[in-house]
Parts: sequence; structure tokens; C-alpha cells
Amino acid sequence: MSEQRRPVKPSHAADLPVERRRPRVLFGRALLRRCPHCGAKGIFTNWMALQERCPRCGLQFEREEGYFLGAYAINLIVAEFLGFGIVVLLLIRGDLSVLQMQILAVVLAVGLPFLFFPYSRTLWMAIDLIVHPPRGDRRPNAR
Repeated sequence: MSEQRRPVKPSHAADLPVERRRPRVLFGRALLRRCPHCGAKGIFTNWMALQERCPRCGLQFEREEGYFLGAYAINLIVAEFLGFGIVVLLLIRGDLSVLQMQILAVVLAVGLPFLFFPYSRTLWMAIDLIVHPPRGDRRPNAR
């Protein structure tokens, strides 16, 4: 009589199967402004400018015209909801005047999309790598 074993719950990310670990790794790399595919540093030439390819793995970042439209949407949605949430929290808990709140709201509405811009691009590339993972020994930019 064989005994049925219950699957052991993984204790940390390294114990997870590759299929479940990969999104965590890709998003972690993206949030560090690294290449989501290989984790290389230095993919941005400055805060706003992304290199054409990854210096380590050769991943072509902008694969087609309009590739980063999804990144712009992510940037707008995250930055504006975050700014809105901060303003609402300050309205509830803060004692700022109406003018101060208006100034803060404008600064957040302009500043947060700028600050989040590089992260939105790397997050978009991570989402693309999850949806369209590289196959076998093909180069990551080959489709």
C-alpha cells in the first residue's frame, strides 16, 4: 500500500518551479531598472533614454514601432492613481489648505509620471517576456 504525499509548500522563491519563479525574477529585474531578460545593469543611457539593445544578452528593447505604447499606459495609470491616492490621503489625514493641496496635486501629476517612466518601460518588457518568452537557443530578440 503506497502512501500519498502532500506537496510541500516552497519556502522561498528559489524552491518554486521555473514557470512560477520567472515572473518574479523578471519583475524584480524590471524594478531595479535592469534588463528583464538577463539582469544586466546599464540599459539606460540616462533617466529617460533606453539603449537600443541590452549590452549583455543583445535583447532588442524596442522590437517594433509603437512597442512602448503599453509602457506609456502603465506609466500614466500607476503614476496618476498613486498621485490621486496621496492627495486623497492628505485630504483625509492632513491639514493643508486648498491652495497647498492644489499645488501638491499638480506637482504629483507632473512629477510622478516622469519619475516612474524608466520603470514603466522595463515593466512592459518584463510583461512581454512573460507573454512571449524566448524559445530554446534562439536569441531573445528573434521572433
